[in-house]
Amino acid sequence: MNDIKQILLREIDTLNREEQRDNRPRFSFNFLKSHPGLWASMYVCYALTVALIFTTEFLGWPAFWGATLFVLVMSGLMMLDINPRYRFEDIDTLDLRVCYNGEWYYVRTLSDTAIAEIMQSPQVPERVKEGIQKLLTLKGEVDFYDVYHLTWGQQRASAV
Repeated sequence: MNDIKQILLREIDTLNREEQRDNRPRFSFNFLKSHPGLWASMYVCYALTVALIFTTEFLGWPAFWGATLFVLVMSGLMMLDINPRYRFEDIDTLDLRVCYNGEWYYVRTLSDTAIAEIMQSPQVPERVKEGIQKLLTLKGEVDFYDVYHLTWGQQRASAV
């Protein structure tokens, strides 16, 4: 069972390295490209706010500079992109990270090399190998959760 965990950890490290998943913010135009309507509506609302500020008597330059600063800060934050790191302990765990990361372990498939390592390892139980072979036959791929579920069942990943 430890062999399987080591193979999965290696695969997760490879994914994190290749996709630059290091929890660091990076400047990116992805949000602007994927949500141009939201971006435009923010500036339309800003223009309406500025119009409101200067058409009322009790609002003035302080409100204008406050609204301008707010829009600039929000624009800057929307241009930051963070790739959260995948972790073995997150497999089959429902917590706040799932809201941001998604349930990646269901959709990320293991590489052919990792599957071959598992199938060739003498320490891997036959039931796990048979389960992997059946999954390859039925759906043509094996994801992280498939291997995890075949190996450890309903046990929490943090306890493995």
